[in-house]
Parts: sequence; C-alpha cells; structure tokens
Amino acid sequence: MNDLEHFRRQITLAGRRSEQDSLRFLRSKLKLTQGERHDALNEAKQLVSASRKYPQRRSMLDLFLSEFSLSTQEGIALLCICEALLRIPDDETADALIADKIGSGDWDSHLGNSDSLFINASTWGLMLTGSVIRLGDDVTENVTGWLKRLISRLGEGAAREAMHQGVQIVGNEFVAGETIDSALRVARRKYHRCSFDMLGEGARSYEDADRYTASYMNAIDHMGSVKSHERLDGAFGMSIKLSALHPRLEYSQHTKVNEELLPKLRTLLRSAATNNIPITIDAEEANRLELTLQLLNQLILDDELKEWNGMGVAVQAYSPRCYAVIDWLQALAEKYDRTFNVRLVKGAYWDTEIKQAQLDGLTHYPVFTRKPSTDLSWLVCAEHLFDCSNLKPQIATHNAFSVSAALQISKGREFEFQRLHGMGELLYTVASESVRNFPPVRVYAPVGDHENLLSYLVRRLLENGANTSFVNRFLDEKCPVEEVVQDPVERVDAFDCKPHPSIPLPPQLYGDERPNSLGLDFGDTDAVDQLLESIQKTDIEEVQVVDTLPTEVPDIVHRLRRSSRSWNETPLDHKKQLLFRLAQLLHDERSTLIKLLHEEGGKTLVDAIAEIREAIDFCHYYSIECTRLFKPTELVGPTGERNVLRYSGRGLFLCISPWNFPLAIFLGQVVAALSAGNVVIAKPAEQTPRIAQFTHGLLLRAGFPDHVFELVYGGREIGQLLTENEEVAGVAFTGSLATAKQINLTLAQKEGPIVPLIAETGGVNAMVLDSSILFEQALDDIIESAFRSAGQRCSALRLLCIQEEICNEFLESLTNSMKTLVLGDANELATDVGPVIDKQAHDVLNAYIQDQRTNIIYQAELPKKLKLSHIPPTLVRLSSVSDLKDEHFGPILHVVSFKERDRLRVLDEISRNGFGLTFGVQTRIDHRAVEATQIVSCGNTYVNRNMIGATVGVQPFGGHGLSGTGPKAGGPNYLTRFVQEHTISTNLVATGGNPDLLNISE
Repeated sequence: MNDLEHFRRQITLAGRRSEQDSLRFLRSKLKLTQGERHDALNEAKQLVSASRKYPQRRSMLDLFLSEFSLSTQEGIALLCICEALLRIPDDETADALIADKIGSGDWDSHLGNSDSLFINASTWGLMLTGSVIRLGDDVTENVTGWLKRLISRLGEGAAREAMHQGVQIVGNEFVAGETIDSALRVARRKYHRCSFDMLGEGARSYEDADRYTASYMNAIDHMGSVKSHERLDGAFGMSIKLSALHPRLEYSQHTKVNEELLPKLRTLLRSAATNNIPITIDAEEANRLELTLQLLNQLILDDELKEWNGMGVAVQAYSPRCYAVIDWLQALAEKYDRTFNVRLVKGAYWDTEIKQAQLDGLTHYPVFTRKPSTDLSWLVCAEHLFDCSNLKPQIATHNAFSVSAALQISKGREFEFQRLHGMGELLYTVASESVRNFPPVRVYAPVGDHENLLSYLVRRLLENGANTSFVNRFLDEKCPVEEVVQDPVERVDAFDCKPHPSIPLPPQLYGDERPNSLGLDFGDTDAVDQLLESIQKTDIEEVQVVDTLPTEVPDIVHRLRRSSRSWNETPLDHKKQLLFRLAQLLHDERSTLIKLLHEEGGKTLVDAIAEIREAIDFCHYYSIECTRLFKPTELVGPTGERNVLRYSGRGLFLCISPWNFPLAIFLGQVVAALSAGNVVIAKPAEQTPRIAQFTHGLLLRAGFPDHVFELVYGGREIGQLLTENEEVAGVAFTGSLATAKQINLTLAQKEGPIVPLIAETGGVNAMVLDSSILFEQALDDIIESAFRSAGQRCSALRLLCIQEEICNEFLESLTNSMKTLVLGDANELATDVGPVIDKQAHDVLNAYIQDQRTNIIYQAELPKKLKLSHIPPTLVRLSSVSDLKDEHFGPILHVVSFKERDRLRVLDEISRNGFGLTFGVQTRIDHRAVEATQIVSCGNTYVNRNMIGATVGVQPFGGHGLSGTGPKAGGPNYLTRFVQEHTISTNLVATGGNPDLLNISE
C-alpha cells in the first residue's frame, strides 16, 4: 500500500469512527497550551469589545443580526423575501409572497429598537416588509398598516417596485457584482486579495454545466486580460464548484464524471495557470468528498500544470475526516513535489448533512453535532495545516477566537485569512488595526445576477447566522463578551467529547425501542464497492416455483386454522423477538435480496436498498405497535365495575401483494397480520415469486412456526378461490383498483361474517408549482418523484401542474435535467431508470405513448440494447387536469399549465378526480401551501419535497377514495384492522362489595 492509498484509507476510517472517538483523537492532537488559548481568548474578547465601539462601521449583515435573530420568525421571513422575490415573474404571486411574510411575525417587538437603516431608510423599510418605517422625526408604526395605506395611495405596483429595490440593496451587499467585470471593479477598489465564486447552485443539466463552465472560462480570460493592473497578478483568484461543471457529481456516475468533467476541469486550470490566477476547488456535500479527491489526484498528473502552484482546495472542519484529508493532501503534494493552497472552513451544509444522514440510515453523521466540536476540529486542523510544509494555509473564519487562535498557531509562518463578502468586515478591520503585522485577508466574493445568487446566499447565511453562532451574537450588546467568546477546548472537555443529546445518531432516530434501518453511504466508495462485489459473488439458488393447485387450498387453510388459537395466544414479547430477528436477517442477507430484486423485480441498487430498509422498518415498527396495542386497557366507568378493552387476531388473513414492491409490501402485510395474532396465507405477484420464497425462508430462520404462514403461487384463479374461502377472516391487498373492487364484491357475496378488506390501489398523483418555487429544488423533487423505480410506484408523480408564467422556462430545465438520467440494466451502479416489470407492461405503456405522440414534449433516447425492456422517461403535454383519468404505471409524466388566477380551480379539479393517494405542492408562500392541502384531500401530501419514499412510522402510507380503504400502512392505526375488539365488564359489587369506595380514606 503506497502512502497515498494509506492516507485515503485513513479518510474512510475517520468517517466511520464515532463522534466521541473522533473528538478524543483530535483532542489528543491539540498542541495549543492552555496558556496560549487563554491569551487567544483575551485577545478575542478585546476584538469583540473594540468592534462594539464602532456602530457606524457595522455592515448591513451586522445591522440585520443586531435587530433580527435568525432563530426568530421575523428574521426568517425577511430572508425569505430576499430569497424569492426577484425570482417571481408575476405581480400576483409577488404580492402574495409579501403579504404572507408580513403576517408571519411579531413586528411590534422591533419598534423603536434601533436607529439603524432598518428604521431610518424608507427603502429598507419597504424591503423588510414587516419591520418598521419612520414616517417623521418621531413617528414609527407597524409596517402592515402603513403598507396598506401606501398601496392605497400609490398602487400595488409602486409599493412592489420599492420592495424590489430593497432586495436589490441586499443583493449589492452580498454579491460583489453581477458580472466579473463589475465584480473586479468593486474588488480592486475594496480588497487586496479576492476569490470570486461565479454562481450559486450546482448544475442540474448538461446545458447548465456548459453555461457555468463558459462563465468560469470567461472570468479567467477576463482576469487574465487585465492581470497587469495593480494587485491582480496572483492576488485575485477564483473558486470552482465541481457540481457546477457536471450535473451528476456522485460516485455512482464516477466513470461518466471522469470522462466528461475531468477534461473541462483540466482546460480551466490550464488557462488559470497560464494567467497566474489561483483556483480553489470548493468543498461540497460529504458524499462528494472522495470523488473530489480522486479528481484532484488525476489533475496533479497533468504535465501542463506541473510548474503552477496556484491549485487549491477547501476542506471542512465540521467533518471528522478533515484531519485525514489534510494528511492526504500533504502526501499528494510531497509525492509530486507540489504546493497546494488549502482553505480551511468550518462548513456550510451542516443541517443538510444531519438530515440526509438520518434519511440514508447511516451509522454516524458526516459532521459534528455540536458547534464547539467543529471549533475544536478547526483549531486542530489549523495546527496540522501549519505543520504541512507543502500546504499553504488559507484560514477562513468569522469568529474572533478563531482569528486570535490562528495568529497563535502560525508562530510567524506566512498565511492568509479569508472571509465572505458582506460578512466579518468589521471584525477584520478592527483586528488589522490592533494586531501588528496582521496577515492579508482574502475575500470570497460571489458573482452573478441577484435573482439566482440571493437564494443560495440566504441559505448559507441561515447556517452562518444560527442563533448559537458567533456571527449572530458578537455585536449584540445584551450578550456578554464572555458568552460570545469561549474556548472550544474547554467546552468540549466539559461534555467529554459526547455528541449532542438532542441529535440522536441515525440508528437511534426513533428512540431506544425502535432502531432505524441501516442504509448505505454512497459517498463511502469502499463500502459501495464491497457491497457490489458481494452482490456479484452471491449465488441465487435456481428454484422452479410451481403454481398452487386449487385442490391444495383446503389443506392449506385447514393446517393454518388449526394453529390460529395457539399463535394468537403466543406472548407478545416472543413475537417481538421474532420480528427483530427477522429484521436482522433481512439486513444480513441484503446481498442476496438485492440480487433477487435486480433480477426478478428490475430494481436498481438505490431502490433495492430502500426497499430492504422499508421491510426492516415494518418489522421493527409493527413489533412495537403490537406490544402497545395488545396490552389490555382499563376504561373509565361507574364505580364498582371494571371495564377492560383487549384485542385478538381475527383468525386467517389473506395477503395479496404486488410486483412493484415484492419485498416491502409483501412482508409489510405479512408481519402486520402475524404480529396482530393472525395466521397468514400470502399470495405474491406472479412476476416476483422467488423474492417471496426467499423471504419465507427468512421467516422460518427467524423462528416463526411453519404452521402459521403459508405461501401460495398463481394468478387470479387462485386469488379468487382464496378470497371466496369461508375461513378467510380478512384480506390485505395492494394492486389495481379493478382487482380491489372484485375482491370487495367477492367478500360481500360470500356466506358467513362480514370480512374486512384493507386495500391500497394507487392514484393519479399531482404536484402543483407556483412561480415562487426554487427551480433547483423542484427539479430534483420532480425527477425523483416521476422517474425513480421507472415510475412503477403507486405514489409516483403522474401530473405536474405549472403556473403559466414559469411554465416554458421550467419545462426547458426539466427536459434538460431528464437528459442526465442513465437508462440501463438494474444491476449496474450508474443506472437511474431500469426496466419495466415485463413485456406486457412494456407493450401497454408503449402503446399509450404512441397514442400521445402528438402531445409529447420530450422523450429520452433509449440505448439500443434496452429497447425490449425499457420505457424511456417521457413528458406529455395535456390541455387540462381532467384529460388524465387513469394511472399509467411507468416513467410518463403529464404536464398542465395554469394561469395564476386559475390556481384554486386547478386544485379543485385535482380534488375531483376521485383519487386520494399522494399530492405535492411547491411554493415559498406558506398560506398557499396550507390552502392546497385543505382543497386537495389526499392520504399523503408533500410540501416542498419529493412525493415518494414514505418512511414507516413517519409518513404512514395509504389513500382513500379510488386510492384505497385505509388505514395507513406503517401507521398507528394499521394493526387495528387486523384484530377483533373485546370489552369485558365485571360487576365487582357482585363478589363482595365495592373496594374502590370502601377503601377511600376520610
């Protein structure tokens, strides 16, 4: 193993350590003595105190945070206006956004609190839309009433335009320039060193990537053409986001990334080297780190870059891997005798990383869960950076203690500080005036149009301005300096390196009783490769599944009925143990299950892992629910009487599951019925019998008796025969509406007791977008909702309703994003869209597409080898919501546009289609989201997120109307449909008196 591979491996291992172990490791590496930290602490306090003496020098951000905490509704509302207003093309939606945010906070509490621009300037008052306006020398009033009168005098248009101007003021504070030329003029006037960032979000399409690449290249060329000007040569550089150069910067697409992104990156860096313009590769989400380092390793081999020492990379101290990444960078630089610039930042995606780790079922977080832990990591990594001879430190911080500590750590070695344009200016001004030979400061300056950049910068500001952060508090006179400036080492020691108690590890997300299922970290390349190798080596036994004969049904029913009572009386704790063992077996056997899901169900790796996790979650959730449900409940009643409610299984349950979730739905039905005390006959779909067969084997291995669960195979004939059987006491079914109605009719007509039916039948699921949306978020959610699992989910998005003012632009972006989807075999890592389930499904979908060919907006191109099994992702334009009457179960998305004035009518049309499964709404206007959820009654409604992947116990899944009967699978009411209720009332007086009354003391 060479040194580079050793250090790469250390990065992987660091990412797998517990947070406490990571912090103890970092604590052991700390070199700053207590005395040195004490000196840094005192110096930092002096910097804060000095900064508070200059209110006239405060930046707009400082003023904002002094008046509005970003943990308050008012602060969030103000930034929401800045984020969205400039992107809204129509006046009606802009007015709705303004009105929505005006009513969302306690603006009176801010009246008269400040003599700042927030009160004095009419443009600021208008921009803030809910703060205060000074109308005269002494008069202030709530802007809500003032704005109404202003509108009545000047008209909505004038007031709206004034608010646009106010947002532009914010843009001028946080964006260096809308073009590189204008940004250069600002930078040359204000800064000695600068690093320009040319955009906000990453690319969602190849067209985006080409445009962003051209923007970078244009900026490099422009800077090169004026490099002879004072301070430009080497002092002004650029930061590059790799996600801007390629729309699929993820390990699953690493082959494509190497082929398509690497040449672009080489061209940009060669041009930068020629013009002596430093380039820093920005740090992004944790799952992109290893891929980024692989690309860096390739770049350093470029002969044309050998003599250039302007290459840089950003590293994030909130990551437990940061220290190891610095080791790797030093080893890479030593090996090739190079020098790297390394920008040490604390990190800008913290809340996103926390949530994503929980969703993905990781074992640990890729970031620290406490702010002091990140600050300690930053200190230790800064020390480490200064010890690396081939790395040039660029120390990025807005924290006074971090500034002072960096000066202590450097011990005179040359380095530079970095800060964001619009942030930290006062702190660094005061520091440079009070510290002799203060290092140069490089300003990280966003460049681009306000419309696109403000949304990005607002989200970064929300993270940097969190209520506990230094940025939010350092100029707040109410907050003592001792609370603002603290030694992170002492704070970490105080909690013994333990993670935050309010942020449980992903496996403990649901508490101690119910573990969260474990997923796969797709950013851990070793883990992905090991799983792929394990799947490839897995041999699946070739077993011929034979349809159950009708003559076998009576014997199967008789065997199960004999076991019904004993299974119903089995202790709950034992059932819980069996379900937990089954969950563990599902995890242990996931290589085999994934291979089966690949081969029999056409599932991609991502979808297969998600389905296994859902099956595991069902086992854990129902084990807890049955324990809760089956405990006898004593009901309050008259004295001298005891009333107890208890539950028991119904007897024999028939579970009929579909092919689109051949493991999760199949097993979810079965374990629900079993945990409720029933014996079960399960009939899997004809297309996926082997998955059911293997799962049956896992049930037996977990310890379930072989006489409480039977599998039957076959089609409608065997299903009909079982449904008609008089011993069947309940049916759980997921599938088509027509079949559900037939089952319901059969159950109603047979002799004996009324038999309950639990049915989930899909839907024509819609999502509504208004013009306030964030395009990038909506694109991601729509692509995932419509085309994951090749559109073969009952929850999949079928109908997209887009406000007319943004429709054409959005559809262009959507079609371009669809071009990035990879169609392929299910067992290939890179595949996004696999095959549809069988030839019959293919032919039905293909025939529908041919019927709609004149309405097709876009259809993906199929590789020749796939044409017999795949349906290409397709966009179909419709005239109205009512044109789509049926569910087309594949990767086909229908689009309808609507005028803003018709928004409520469109919602009403969706609600009248008779289905009620899933519905989505995307808007930045809160009251519109609430309004949509009230009009469109669906089982599962999703606001500003995707519409698929309901999590067990979190988003219980199921609809009503034409979409099913309920109750919701994976919810607290599901098991109640599998049981019978019994109330036992006992007259206590009849057996010798009423002890409740007789024992009452005086």
